[in-house]
Amino acid sequence: MSDPEAASTLEVDDHELVGQADWVIGGDAGRKGRRQAWYAGYVVFLGALAYGFPVVQAVVRTADPLALRRQLETPLAFGVLGAAVVAILWSMYAAGAYRGPVVPPLPWIDHVVSAPIDRAVTVGRWWRLALGLGVFLGGLAGLTVGAGVAFAGMTSWYAAVLVTLAGAVLGWLATSLWLAGQVRSWPGAGRSLRTMIGGRIALRELHIEVLRRHAANSSTIGGSVLAGNLRTARLQLARPVRHGRSARLRAAGPVAVVVRRDLLGLRRLPSTFWTGLGLSSLGAVVISWSVTHPVAPALAVTVGLVPAYFGFGAWAEGLRLQADNIGTPSLLGISGRSETLAHLVVPAVLALVVLGAGVAVAGVVVGHVSVSAVLLVLVLVGVLAGGHLLAAFRGSPPRSMFRADSSGPAILIGWYVLPGLAVLVLGTLGFVLARSDVTGLFWGGMFAAVLISWGLGRSQRLADEHRV
Repeated sequence: MSDPEAASTLEVDDHELVGQADWVIGGDAGRKGRRQAWYAGYVVFLGALAYGFPVVQAVVRTADPLALRRQLETPLAFGVLGAAVVAILWSMYAAGAYRGPVVPPLPWIDHVVSAPIDRAVTVGRWWRLALGLGVFLGGLAGLTVGAGVAFAGMTSWYAAVLVTLAGAVLGWLATSLWLAGQVRSWPGAGRSLRTMIGGRIALRELHIEVLRRHAANSSTIGGSVLAGNLRTARLQLARPVRHGRSARLRAAGPVAVVVRRDLLGLRRLPSTFWTGLGLSSLGAVVISWSVTHPVAPALAVTVGLVPAYFGFGAWAEGLRLQADNIGTPSLLGISGRSETLAHLVVPAVLALVVLGAGVAVAGVVVGHVSVSAVLLVLVLVGVLAGGHLLAAFRGSPPRSMFRADSSGPAILIGWYVLPGLAVLVLGTLGFVLARSDVTGLFWGGMFAAVLISWGLGRSQRLADEHRV
């Protein structure tokens, strides 16, 4: 018989136990997964080199580099950059409550994480993968921007190195806050600074129920995205209503009651309103700078349209709800087209107010606001509205996505990005035409009208398909 004292003093290496469990559960999958991660990073690096680097150069070369540098060295430009960084960090922290960086498979959680082994060891692989990905993407973004700007002659190569390092640090900080959001999603979790900056202490604070819930969320959301069923993904990410529960929808006309319902939805989910306001404000700053400053590059409005598009979408939840229930009989006594247009009132008015305020402030700084700038804001709001009509009523993914060949993922990605890509292309093209000639505003208005008509046509077609 073995000595009880020797058995009690036997030391077991947690890393060895986890390695054995990894081989039993996954076999050679871990090594293959690391190879796939390296290959994915290689592909992303080539994409940044082939597409991102030329785009950054094009943004700089479409304007006077020296004048553009003076504009970007102003306190306002640094303030916008700081606000963008804060928005990125806050969004990563908030995303951790739904899906954190550490999400092992459910069998691993049930059989390994639940065992009496150091949790920092059992989930360390997923944290190292997420941290490496965050640092790599941040550094690559900094390298792409810094090298493109330096190659265009706007700054020195030393600045490009500093921007690369800053991007890597930002990626590390964003990933750490992502983990902190996952830790804080369980009541009673540690809230110290050491937990906020990630590491082994934060990994040990992860509750097993949080890991199970996030793994289930990943499976549900991933499956719905791959199947083109965004309604299921939105329901999975929906937040419980904790504000304005005593507020009631007041009676009004058919159109007015739809508008009031959208306002009530924003009142009950104030985080949605503030998210849209923050994103739209960032977009408004860049767009107003592009509209009122001749030295701004033409592609700057494209950059501004990205946060403006997502900000508009945060306010357009009513439009998406109508699309989810398309084909059901209307109980308001109005047509589906009228209800669709009514759902655009709240996000369009809010976007118009934010963009208009941005142009007004920029006009005060410059000293004047042209009529074409005001009309261009109306055109861009129309383009945003048309893009979200397309996004809400995109319907089911094309059947060609489910073919046996390898073109399915590309078709799915194209189906997802088509509305946003249409907004960026038509919005930028309308801005360029309006900047070169006053008659270009007419073409910008035509682009907005085409997008809105296209979206309304899609909604009518979906309603006809669901009609019994």
